[in-house]
Amino acid sequence: MSTPSVNPKNWKSGGAKLLKKNWQIQYYFYPKNSKKPKLVALKGMNHIKNLKGRRFLTENLIEDEIDNNKMGYNPIEKKYIHPADENTDLHPYLDFISAFRLAVTKIQCSEKHRKQMGWCIDRLEKKVVRLRLQRVIISDLKRRQLKQLLEACNLPDNYYNKFLSFLSRIFGELVEYECCETNLVRDIRKRKITKTQRDILSSEDHKAIMKYLKANHYEFWRYARIFLFSGARTTELFRVQVKDVNIEKQEYHTTILKGNQPKEVTKVILQDVIPLWEEVIKGAKPDDYIFSRGLKHGKKSIRPYQITRRWLRLVKKSDKIKNLNGNTINVTADFYSLKHSFLDSLPLDVARQIASHTNSKTTELYRVNSEKRKREQLKNLNLENNDFSN
Repeated sequence: MSTPSVNPKNWKSGGAKLLKKNWQIQYYFYPKNSKKPKLVALKGMNHIKNLKGRRFLTENLIEDEIDNNKMGYNPIEKKYIHPADENTDLHPYLDFISAFRLAVTKIQCSEKHRKQMGWCIDRLEKKVVRLRLQRVIISDLKRRQLKQLLEACNLPDNYYNKFLSFLSRIFGELVEYECCETNLVRDIRKRKITKTQRDILSSEDHKAIMKYLKANHYEFWRYARIFLFSGARTTELFRVQVKDVNIEKQEYHTTILKGNQPKEVTKVILQDVIPLWEEVIKGAKPDDYIFSRGLKHGKKSIRPYQITRRWLRLVKKSDKIKNLNGNTINVTADFYSLKHSFLDSLPLDVARQIASHTNSKTTELYRVNSEKRKREQLKNLNLENNDFSN
C-alpha cells in the first residue's frame, strides 16, 4: 500500500470550519499479481462532530489500515489473504483467525463440514476489524472477545448455536496443539430454540409422488426407493462404489462421516429393493460409483445437493402430481422426509438398526409421528370405570 493521505490536507492544523467538510483517508493498494493499483477511500470519521475527536479517530483509522495491510488484509476483496500452505504449524503466536483456519485443515471431518466451518470463520473475520481484534493472537484471545465477536455477527439463534459447535471443534484442536490453554467455547451458553415439527408426507401423498416419478422421472424414482429403504443419507450412498455392494449377501459398505470419528458400516439391502440395486449396478465396473451423472453408475461421484435440487424442481414446484381425487398435491416436505416416514413406520429397535444409530434417542428424532400416535391413543382412552370418571 502507498502512504495514506487525508483530505482536507490541513486536517491536523485547520480550524473548526473543517468540521463542515467530509474527511477522507485515501491510499493506493497493490493487489498481488496485478500491475494496476486500486484507490481505497475511507470516510469513517465524519460522524464525530468535534475537531479533537475527529483527528484522533482519523489517526487511529490510518494506523489500523497499516496494521491490517501488514497482516495480509485486502481492502478490495475485504478479507485477509492467508498462506495457502496447509502444512504450516499451529503455534500460540498466530493471529486467532489464521489459527482458526489452520486448525480446520487438521480436523478429521467431511468436506461439507469443513466448508461450513470455513464459512463460520469468514463471517467472524468480517467483524474483526470493527472490534479492533486483528492484532489478537490465539493464546491471548479472551472468552469475552469471542463472545463479542459472535454477537457482532447478529446471527439467528440456530446459526449462533451452530457457530458455537464449529468453534468448539476448532478449539479442541487448538488446545491439543497448545495454542491456548482452554476451550473458550465451553462456557458460552447456547441460545434456546423452539423446535418446529418437521413436515412429512402422508402415505397417500407419498404413493402419488412415487407413481408420478416412476412414470416421468424413472432414475429419480429408483434412487428415491433405494434411499427410502437404505437407512443411509445421500452423502453416504453417493460414496458407494460397485465393489462395495454384495447382492448375494444383501449388503453394502459405506463410511459415515457424521460426528467426530468416521465410521465404516455394513448396511442391509432390504428384499423389496434388491431388483433396483441389481438394475443400477448392471454392466458397471468395480470402481464405478453406483450413483453418478443422471443417477446412473459412472466414474465420477456427484454432489448430494443435486437430490435437493431435483426434488425441488420435479416435486415441490410440480403442478402435475395428483392425489386419488385428481386434485394437485402441494408438496412442502423435503426429500429427507422420506427417511423420516419410513423409520417412523418401523418398530423402534428395527429403525435404529437400519439407520445405524448408536442409541434409541437419536432414532426417536426421526420418528416424527410417534407423538401423534400417542395423542390418538389418548383420544380413545375410556375412563368409564376410572375412580375419577364420576
